[in-house]
Amino acid sequence: MAGTVATASGRCSISKCVLWYEIITKNWARARAASPVRGCARFGMRQATAGMNGGDERRGWFAHRGRGVVQPQARIFLLHRCGGVCHGNDMDHTLGLSLPMSAACPPRDPRFATTLAHGLALLEAFDATHAGLTNKELAERSGLSKATVSRLSLTLQAHGLLECGPGERRHRLASAALTLGYPLLAGLGIRREARWGMKQLADELGGSVSLGLRERARMIYVETSRSSNPMAFCPDVGAALPMLQTAMGRAWLAAAPEALRREVLALLRRHLPAAWAQWCGSVGPAIEHLQRHGFCVSHADWQSDVYAVAVPLNAPADAEPLVINCGVPIRSLRPGELQSRVAPRLMALARRIEAHWRAATQPAMPVALPLEVAHGAVSGTVSHAHTLSRGLDLLQCFRPGEVQLGHAELTRRLRLPGPIVVRLTHTLGALGYLRRGAAGSGYRLGAATVALGYPLLAHLRARQLARPGMMALSERVGGAVSLGFRHRSSMVYVESAWRGDARLVPPDIGTPLPMLSSAMGRAWLAHASAAQRCAVLNQLRVQDPASHARYAPDIEQARQDLARKAYCSTRGDVRKDVYAFAVPFSRPVDGLQLVMNCGVLAARFSFAQAERQVAQPLCELVRQVEAALGLRAAQ
Repeated sequence: MAGTVATASGRCSISKCVLWYEIITKNWARARAASPVRGCARFGMRQATAGMNGGDERRGWFAHRGRGVVQPQARIFLLHRCGGVCHGNDMDHTLGLSLPMSAACPPRDPRFATTLAHGLALLEAFDATHAGLTNKELAERSGLSKATVSRLSLTLQAHGLLECGPGERRHRLASAALTLGYPLLAGLGIRREARWGMKQLADELGGSVSLGLRERARMIYVETSRSSNPMAFCPDVGAALPMLQTAMGRAWLAAAPEALRREVLALLRRHLPAAWAQWCGSVGPAIEHLQRHGFCVSHADWQSDVYAVAVPLNAPADAEPLVINCGVPIRSLRPGELQSRVAPRLMALARRIEAHWRAATQPAMPVALPLEVAHGAVSGTVSHAHTLSRGLDLLQCFRPGEVQLGHAELTRRLRLPGPIVVRLTHTLGALGYLRRGAAGSGYRLGAATVALGYPLLAHLRARQLARPGMMALSERVGGAVSLGFRHRSSMVYVESAWRGDARLVPPDIGTPLPMLSSAMGRAWLAHASAAQRCAVLNQLRVQDPASHARYAPDIEQARQDLARKAYCSTRGDVRKDVYAFAVPFSRPVDGLQLVMNCGVLAARFSFAQAERQVAQPLCELVRQVEAALGLRAAQ
């Protein structure tokens, strides 16, 4: 386990594990004894970690060196450098929903940016059962020291990925966790073509229909439609599924090329041994079942109350392979109905989606606002984690409508030297946040960016409580009803309900909408305090002076409308064929100021008719949800 370290006097071969352990525990005499070169311990503290890990890691390691103990972060790093394995969230590893960091970092890989990986590990520590985590809990779930967690969390907050209110001790995922994966979703134009058929099939079968793609050793939902039939598992965009025990994962494995399937199975066998031991026998039958019948099944192997069937889609040559599945509660199915009724309908839908996919020449998703990138945010602070910040800047370089970016373009946008960008892309690719384009040209966002936002969505109580009423209102008025909150200087959708006209497909979850021209944005501004409103308007004046000059006068009218009518409206400002109405919640929900809106096609109503038929029912729905949340007395 000998390593080579460069010094001013030449290169020396030392036992890195022993040397770094002694440096961390401040046992300088033994550290010097471990190295044949005088002063090598001092060099190891000041430069070895900088050379191997971008200069950030050393501060986290040595912040508590006087205590004479090895902090968990150092222990993780030593395990990686020495070929060991360290698990963060052991339960997720057991279920097959995530991989340990050692799966991404080959031993002694100098290209792996450990600080960046540790920062992303903090974001992945949140899940559907943990909405808020303290520094101590983050340290326990990630395996890092509390000092390192504190430093990395400040950088994540600066990038809008974490938030911690005044006087609060718990961190929560923030709005940027949703928007980070939006460019990937926007680039999957087939989702828009598939959404209407998926919704019809979900209503017909009383279950859920979803599209997913692979992220290393798990599947990630990128589109989902569900009926009102209650199930224990409510699929959502960004939800992760294990490969071996789900119909979707089995369908992907069965359809994958032999070499790629062996690679993924080896990853599962090595890093998820518990899941592999229990479910490895399902792979062979799944391959045979797909070849004979064209689909794969799961008989309550993952969710105990759900039977599922999945069909792999034949993707164009340069597209990421997708799988479509359908899950139906067991109580809704008669014996044999999964194969005789559900599977044929899903296969027919898959063939229609494939036809649209092959015919599509442009991404079908509408391009929304470009996402904001603040390069080098708070970079002057002592506790700023530069490598983590640069990695996040790289992910935020991707804009809606951009399928992939080359190394030269990333270097230009980041204004960083090429070798640093190479190291960042290597680390993000190993962790599933980037993937190589066709024939190895350029980089695309990976499905892990979409999975980051799922815990935030899962913990928004208002989404679950509002969804039935939103669906009912959508069906009643023939419009699209959505829920959103502010993300910096735009609004972000976190829930949408839509029934009826296929021309009125609502924007995606995570879509950033303009603050000034949308009814949702105007309602937020009209309800905000004077200080909040002034701060956001000043930000918009700097970022988009043309839109500010055009729409800022409408904000005062929106304030008057909210005071007099309890709602705000727009007449074709975002989409010329849509009238939109929006109502803000009276108080924040879980720290977020939510706004609900409803858009209807202008061809169906005059504006006065739309006001009567849409605005008042929308206000009533918001009041009902507020009562269910305990924000007002039930009426």
